[in-house]
Amino acid sequence: SFLHPLQNLLRIEKIHVIMNFLPVVLNQLLWVLVQNSDDEVTTAVTRVLTNIVAKCHEEQLDNCINSYVTYVFRTKSFEERTVHEELAKNMTGLLKSNDQVTVKQVLKHSWFFFAVILKSMAQHLVDTKKTKVSRTQRFPEPFQTELDTLVMVLADHVVWKYKDAFEETRNANYSTARFLKRCFTFMDRGFVFKMVNNYISMFGTGDGKTLHQFKFDFLQEVCHHEHFIPLCLPIRSSHIPDPVTPSESTQEYRTSDIPEYTLTNEFCRKHFLIGVLLREVGFALQEDQDIRHLALAVLKNLMAKHSFDDRYAEPAKQAQIANLYMPLYGMLLDNMPRIYMKDMFLFNINTSNQGSRDDLSTAGGFQSQTAMKHANSVDTSFSKDVLNSIAAFSSIAISAANHADSRASLASLESNPSTTEKNSERTDTCEKIMRPLSLIGSTLRFDKLDQAETRSLLMCFLHIMKTISEDALISYWLRAPFSEITDFFSILEVCLQNFRYLGKRNIVRKIAAAFKFVQATQNNGTLKGSNSSGQASGLLSQWMHSTSSHDGHKHHRSQTLPIIRGKNALSNPKLLQMIDSSTASSSNETDIVQYVDTEANIATEVSLTILDLLCLYTLNHQRLLQQSDCQNALMKKVFDTHMLFLQINQSAEALKHVFAALRLFVGKFPSAFFQGQADLCGSLCYEILKCCNHRSRSTQTEASALLYFFMRKNFEFNKQKSIVRSHLQLIKAVSQLIADAGIGGSRFQHSLAIINNFANGDKQMKNVNFPAEVKDLTKRIRTVLMATAQMKEHEKDPEMLVDLQYSLANSYASTPELRRTWLESMAKIHARNGDLSEAAMCYIHIAALIAEYLKRKGYWKMERICTSRMLLEDGQVSDSNVLLTTYNGGSLFSMGWPAFLSITPNIKEEGAMKEDSGMQDTPYNENILVEQLELCVEYLWKSERYELIAEVNKPIIAVFEKQRDFKRLSDLYYDIHRSYLKVAEVVNSEKRLFGRYYRVAFYGQGFFEEEEGKEYIYKEPKLTGLSEISQRLMKLYADKFGIDNVKIIQDSNKVNPKDLDPKYAYIQVTYVTPFFEEKEAEDRKTDFEMHHNINRFVFETPFTLSGKKHGGVEEQCKRRTILTTSHLFPYVKKRIQVISQTSTELNPIEVAIDEMSKKVSELNQLCTMEEVDMIRLQLKLQGSVSVKVNAGPMAYARAFLEETNAKRYPDNQVKLLKEIFRQFAEACGHALDVNERLIKEDQFEYQGEMKSHYKDMLSELSAVMNEQ
Repeated sequence: SFLHPLQNLLRIEKIHVIMNFLPVVLNQLLWVLVQNSDDEVTTAVTRVLTNIVAKCHEEQLDNCINSYVTYVFRTKSFEERTVHEELAKNMTGLLKSNDQVTVKQVLKHSWFFFAVILKSMAQHLVDTKKTKVSRTQRFPEPFQTELDTLVMVLADHVVWKYKDAFEETRNANYSTARFLKRCFTFMDRGFVFKMVNNYISMFGTGDGKTLHQFKFDFLQEVCHHEHFIPLCLPIRSSHIPDPVTPSESTQEYRTSDIPEYTLTNEFCRKHFLIGVLLREVGFALQEDQDIRHLALAVLKNLMAKHSFDDRYAEPAKQAQIANLYMPLYGMLLDNMPRIYMKDMFLFNINTSNQGSRDDLSTAGGFQSQTAMKHANSVDTSFSKDVLNSIAAFSSIAISAANHADSRASLASLESNPSTTEKNSERTDTCEKIMRPLSLIGSTLRFDKLDQAETRSLLMCFLHIMKTISEDALISYWLRAPFSEITDFFSILEVCLQNFRYLGKRNIVRKIAAAFKFVQATQNNGTLKGSNSSGQASGLLSQWMHSTSSHDGHKHHRSQTLPIIRGKNALSNPKLLQMIDSSTASSSNETDIVQYVDTEANIATEVSLTILDLLCLYTLNHQRLLQQSDCQNALMKKVFDTHMLFLQINQSAEALKHVFAALRLFVGKFPSAFFQGQADLCGSLCYEILKCCNHRSRSTQTEASALLYFFMRKNFEFNKQKSIVRSHLQLIKAVSQLIADAGIGGSRFQHSLAIINNFANGDKQMKNVNFPAEVKDLTKRIRTVLMATAQMKEHEKDPEMLVDLQYSLANSYASTPELRRTWLESMAKIHARNGDLSEAAMCYIHIAALIAEYLKRKGYWKMERICTSRMLLEDGQVSDSNVLLTTYNGGSLFSMGWPAFLSITPNIKEEGAMKEDSGMQDTPYNENILVEQLELCVEYLWKSERYELIAEVNKPIIAVFEKQRDFKRLSDLYYDIHRSYLKVAEVVNSEKRLFGRYYRVAFYGQGFFEEEEGKEYIYKEPKLTGLSEISQRLMKLYADKFGIDNVKIIQDSNKVNPKDLDPKYAYIQVTYVTPFFEEKEAEDRKTDFEMHHNINRFVFETPFTLSGKKHGGVEEQCKRRTILTTSHLFPYVKKRIQVISQTSTELNPIEVAIDEMSKKVSELNQLCTMEEVDMIRLQLKLQGSVSVKVNAGPMAYARAFLEETNAKRYPDNQVKLLKEIFRQFAEACGHALDVNERLIKEDQFEYQGEMKSHYKDMLSELSAVMNEQ
C-alpha cells in the first residue's frame, strides 16, 4: 500500500509542488522507514528521500533541507527500530544496488543522511537516558556493524568510482569524514578509531593524486575535531597492556615517559589519530611532489591550529602536544638524504664517529646506513591485536561524562609530570636505546624534496623542538646512540641553511626573476589560456599573501620563496588563476616589504631556537663533551654547528645571541681550543675575524669583544704565560682571509683598534704582559695586511703575487703552520693558472716542512727507539724496505727535509726552520705527512712528471709498512707501477710539453722601482711562443702604467740603461733554452731530465765585426750568454731571478763548428729514436743534402775548408770542422738508410732524389776538402 505513493513521489518533476509540505513529507517518510519492516518498502523510502534531496539541490534549495535537519527533525523509534539504524542499513543497500543514478545521488548527498543519523543518535541517547552510560553500551552491536559496513561501502565507492563520479565521490569522502569526526562525541572512541582506520586502509600507497587528495581531505577534517588533543593522549586501559613495566620506584628515567620519535604500532596504539596522520604523511613523502605537498600542508595546518589554540597556551600543554608530533623527527631522519640543499654545503648525515661538517657529501652513506634500515618496516594498517585493543577503548581518557564539558579532559595535559632530571652526569647508568624501525613506506625514494617541502618539514621539526619540554629532550639525548646525536645536530645545520636570511636585495631579486620568468613564458605561449603579457603582475601578491589556510593543499606551495617548477608548474591552472593584471604595483611593493620582514623574522627565530637547543645540550652534557680533553667527535660536531651561525647570513639581533653563546661555550670548554689539536681554535679565529670585517658596527664590536675574551681565556689557560695558540691561529686565519674574503679595510682596522682598547682598559691585566702580547699580535696582523695591500695591487700579476706570498712564507720560517698556509695559497694560484708543476713543488715543500718538524720534535727518534727494542727482543735485525734505509739504518723520515733532496735540491730551504714557541703549537704526525704526500702525487700526475711519483711514494710506503696496512701498500705499489708504465710510454716521445723558458728584464726606475734592472727566467706552459708572452706582459704592464708608457725590446742585445728614455717602462723578452755542459748533457738522456732541476740557460745573439746584425757565413759571429738562476726549475715560483751571467763570443769558424755539431747531433738523435719521426727526419735530410750556393752546410764548407780560405783560420779549428763534416756525411748516409726502410712506394722517387743530392753533396765536399 505504501509503494504506490512512494513511486508517485519519485516521479515528481518539480520539487516546488511539495516544498510547502516538505517537513511533513520527510517526517512521514522517516516514520514509515522505522515502522515498516518490509525491506522493499524501506528501500523505496530511502530512494525517495535521496530523490527529494537531489531535486532540492538542483533547485538550489539546500537551505530548506538543512533547516529541516536542524530545526524540525525529531527521531522516532518503533519496536527497537530507530531512524539511525534503518538509514544506515538502507543507505548500504542503495549503495550496493545496480542503479548507478541512485548510487551517485546517495554519494553526492550523503551529508543529509549522516546529519539525520547523527541527530537521531544524539536524541536517542537523551531519550533513553544513556548519556551517562559507558560508551561501549550506548549503541547495540548490530547498529555498529551496519555503520561499519556503510563506511566501508562508501570507501569502496570513493576508491573505485572517483574517475567516473568525481564530484559525487568527493562529497561522499568529505561527508564521511565529517560524520566520523562527530561520532567521537556519541560513540565508543575505539570503535570510531577502527572505522577511521578501515576507511583509510582502503587507500593504497600507489594511488593517484586524486585519491591522495581525498585521503588527506578526510584526515584533515577528522583531525580538526575540537578535542583532537585529548583524543590523541595516551589512554590507560586494562584492554591495552603497557609493554614497558616500570622497574623500581627509585629509577630516575622511565622509558615510558620519553616521547616516542618513531612511528611504531605502539605509538599508534596510544595516540591513534595523530599516529594515522603521521603514518600517511610518511607514506606520502615517498610519493610524487604534488602528493607530498598535500600531506605536508595538512600536517602544518594542524600544528598551527594547535599552536594558536587558547586552551593550550600554557608551555606545559604545548610541550605535551609536541610529544605527540615527535615521530615527525624520525621521519625527517629517514628522509634527510632528500633534503633540498641548493647553494649550500652538500649533505649526507654521517653516522660514523667522524662528526665534522667537512665530511658531509652527497654520497649514499646515509641512505645505506640510516635510511635503508627502515625500508622493510612497512605496515599499511595496524595489526589486528592493536585494532582489537582500540575497539575496546573506554572513555577513561576523557574525564568528563558530558561531552559538552569535555574541556575538563585537558587536565590530563597537566598530569603525568616528567620524572626526568637535568643531571647529565648520570649518563653511565642510562642505557642507550636504538631507534626502532619507522613506518615510512614500502620503497624509499631518493629524489630530492623541493625547497617548499624541505622548509615545511623543517619548520614543523623546529616548532616541536621549541615547544617540547627540556626534560624530554635531555632524556632523549641521554639514550640516543652517538650516530643519532650527530644526525640531530646535522638537522639543526640544515635548518640554519634553509632558513638563512638572504637579505632584502636577494629576496627581491629572486621574486623579480620568477616574475619575469612567468611573463616571458606567457609571451612565448607556454602559459595556456593567457591573453596578456601584463597578466603576471598579480602573481607577487598571491605569493606574498598566501599562508597556511584551512584549505590545506590549495595554497601548499606558498610557504617559501616562489619556485617555478618547469612545465608542470606553468600549466597549473591555479598558477594561471594567480596572474591578475588588476593588482597595482604599489600593492606588490607592500607585499614584498612584508615578505622580506617575514623572512627576516623567521631566520632570526630559527637561529634563536637552535641556539637554545645547543646551549641546553652543552649545559647538560659537559662531561660527555669534555672526554679526551675535549678532543672528540661529539665536541667537533657541536662546535661545527656553532660555527655555522657565523658562516651564513644572520640578522644583527641574532648575532648578538650567537656571540653570547660562543662566549659561554669557550668559557665552559677552554681545553677544546687551547690544548691538543688546533683545528677548533683555528676555525673559531677565522670566523670571528670575518665578523670583525662586518659592515655593522655593533657586530664588529661584538666580534672584537669575543676575540679579546678568547685571547684572555688563552692567557689564563696557559697560567698567564702567553697566548701562543690564539696568536698563531689568528695570524694564520688572517692569511687565509686575505685570499678568501679580502679583509684589511677600515672596518677591520676599526676592530683591531677596539681590541687594543679592551687590552688597555682591562684593569685586571695591568700587571701582566697580556696587554703587550695583544698589541704585538695586532701589530703583526697589520704587517700582514700591509703585505696584503701589495698583493691587492699586484692581483693581476701572477708572478709578482706569488713572489709576495713567497716572501711572507719565508718570514714565517719559525712557524710551520703559517709557512704552510702561504705555500698552500701559492699552490692554489699556480693550479688556477695551469702551472701544475709549480703547484706540485709547493706541496712537496710543505711535505718536507712537516717531515723536518717531526724530526726536530724527535718524532722519528721515538719510533726508532721503539723499533730497536722490538728488534732486540726478537733477536734479529731486518728491514723490509731496502730502498728506505739510510746509511745508519734509520728511517728515511729521520732525515727530515733531506729525504726529499733527490726530488729537488731547492728543498733545503725547509731546513731553515727556527725553533721557538711557534713550533710548540703545531700538531703534525705521520698521517698528516702521508695526506700531504698523497696530494703531491696527485699533482705530479696532473703535471705529467711521472718520474717523481715513485720518489714521493717511498716515505708513504715506510709509514704503511709500520702500520701493517697491506691493502694501502698494495694500492701504492700499483700506483708506482702505473707511473713507470706511463714513463715507458712517453719517455723521449716528445708528447710531453714541459714548457718554454724566457729571459725577462725590466728597465725604468720610475716604473719598476725595486724591480728595475732585474732579470728573471720565466717558465711558461706548453708551447708558449715569444709573441704570446710578450703580448701578455705588454697587456699586464700597460694596464698598470698606461699603454703609451710601455715598450717591448725585441732583440737580445745587452741593454745600457743610460741609453733608454726614462719616460718609458722597458721590458726585454728573450727566448732561452736549458744549458748543459758536455758531460752533464750525456747524463741527461730523457726529455724529463732535460727539464728537471735546471738552473742554467743559454741564448745567442748574432753580430758582425762591421756592426751589422747579420752577414755572410765568413763574417757572421755570435755571442753566447749563459744565465744562472738562484734556484732550480721547477720551483715554488714560475719565475726565478738571474744571479749571474757569462758571455762568450764565437768567431765565424767557431759558429760553423757549433752549427754543424748541432746538425750532426740532431740527425743522430732522430735516427736512434724508438719510433722515428719520419716527417722531421725528411725535413732535416732535405736541409742537409740539398746543395745550395749561399746557404746550408756547403756554405760553411766553401767558406772555411776551401784551400784559399782555410789559410785564414787556425789549423786546429779547420781540422775540427773537417772532422765534423765527415761525421755529418756519415750521419746523412745513415739517415737516408733509415728513411729508405720506413718509406712506402709513393716516396721511392723522392728517396731517389735525396740519394742523388747526397752523392752530389759528397762529391762537392770531396772537392772542397781535397779528400776522396
